[in-house]
Amino acid sequence: MGVEDFRKALGQVRKNVRKACEKAGRNPDDVRILVVTRNHFVPEIRELIDAGCRLFGENRVQEALQKISFFDSAIEWHLIGHLQSVKAKVAIEAFRLIHGVDSLRIGFDLQRACEKLNREVDILLHINASGMNEPFGVEPGETINLIRELIKFPMVHIKGFMTLASQMESPEQSRPFYRKLRELRDQIRNEAIEGVELKWLAMGSSFDYPVAVEEGANIIRITNPVFPEEE
Repeated sequence: MGVEDFRKALGQVRKNVRKACEKAGRNPDDVRILVVTRNHFVPEIRELIDAGCRLFGENRVQEALQKISFFDSAIEWHLIGHLQSVKAKVAIEAFRLIHGVDSLRIGFDLQRACEKLNREVDILLHINASGMNEPFGVEPGETINLIRELIKFPMVHIKGFMTLASQMESPEQSRPFYRKLRELRDQIRNEAIEGVELKWLAMGSSFDYPVAVEEGANIIRITNPVFPEEE
């Protein structure tokens, strides 16, 4: 794919986001499109930037570092893979937002790394909203307790939740999980916990992002170069 192909595909994603937002009574400008660049290299990322992408997600810290160094600060990078404790310091230096924090241990390691670097970090909590036997993610019922422990780390800021839905036969089958995450976000917001903003709901993939947007997602992950077709 070249720049024009990416531009056309990105335009289609934005069109579908607008449709979903209209259905849900939301502002499409509130939805951020994150393009996953795992296993893709600098020339292709430059084409994506030329096509209008500014937000990218990487799964592996070391692989991401090799790419990030080629781009200026106008390009935003998120760590979307599960964070290993030993990579906490490097991740804080490289990424604007770390998705996928799901344990007190990782929070502790992030706080310790922040103290060494004298900088703060924004995170999303990975919630296992599907209730399936996933290797990562905190159970919804345990979320409030984890938050109350994580807020003891003053340099680690909880900015929202993320979840992953297993591949279903149809996008509609993901809807209950995305709705559950939104409802959990709203419930915990009502607790008004100081320092917990819960601004972001990161959910939805190339397969089902319109459903995720209808249910409140404001960060969606689109896999490059597999952009969805028009519905």
